[in-house]
Amino acid sequence: MRRGLVLLVAAAVAAAGCGGPKLYPVRGVVRFDGKPMKGGGSVAFMPVGNQPGRAPGGEIREDGTFELSTAKPGDGAMTGEFRVVIHQSTDREPEAKKDGERAGKAVTVVGEADRIPGVYSDAARSPLRATVEAKDNALTLELRRDAEPPPVKGAGRGDPPGRAFAGRVRLPAGAN
Repeated sequence: MRRGLVLLVAAAVAAAGCGGPKLYPVRGVVRFDGKPMKGGGSVAFMPVGNQPGRAPGGEIREDGTFELSTAKPGDGAMTGEFRVVIHQSTDREPEAKKDGERAGKAVTVVGEADRIPGVYSDAARSPLRATVEAKDNALTLELRRDAEPPPVKGAGRGDPPGRAFAGRVRLPAGAN
């Protein structure tokens, strides 16, 4: 009887896991104007909607490749739809100097022509989306020079005045 209870508790703990959503491997490449993004950087996947769990992210290597991590290196991401945020490394730290010597200037490693538009590094406005499925995921994130943020809902032509505001308005007492 006691042994059966111990096995039942062990099975329940194993079934519960660590409590977070299941993670799936996500690897990929970031491309800008058809070529691997220069300079490296970082990538973050911001959940769209009410997905539970932590937002995954990773380092973009010099060749444009990346691997996502959520809780430990390379463990992947939960399933779902994500807004993707990309930060490009355009400068490198100067070489280390001896104590007391003046530090050198940062070294530019990505020229103006190879820099991605700033909208990709804006968590609220990045137009880049990705879906993680319950499988090994191999993604290609295509960035464009002419990227624009997604339109604000309700701000289209033909909307009545006042309908385009997405926030909450507090009117003074007695004003209706």
